[in-house]
Amino acid sequence: MLLSVGGDIVRIQSAFVDTPEVEKVIEFISNQQGFAEPFFLPEFHPDGEPGGGGNSRNSAWPKWTICWKTPGRLVVETQHGSTSMIQRRMKLGYNRAGRIMDQLEALGIVGPAEGSKPREVLFYGIEEFERFMVELKARR
Repeated sequence: MLLSVGGDIVRIQSAFVDTPEVEKVIEFISNQQGFAEPFFLPEFHPDGEPGGGGNSRNSAWPKWTICWKTPGRLVVETQHGSTSMIQRRMKLGYNRAGRIMDQLEALGIVGPAEGSKPREVLFYGIEEFERFMVELKARR
């Protein structure tokens, strides 16, 4: 569709809905019966785990030594805490790398996300990281 606005012609690539039509739709929806209470969906727990893989330090532990030690070491060695770096270096998909980064945050290895910037790495050397891993294993 081409629309003439103040002498300029603008190309519009969707259906044109005029203001009175929008107002009619809004009025129709507002006249609908509402519900007294919201309906909450059940919480998702992957692999049938009770409690799922939340953001607590305890939930990060069971798979940590097997799955997260290599990416943790990689993040500390490079001092670059980004999901895309884990994806490239470990040949993982974005979702898996993102979950790993969330677990590293839950364990206190990297800081919180700050938009598109890499996360702050909270360990400054591999020795400090290794000591943390030994202490973490001893606490469990």
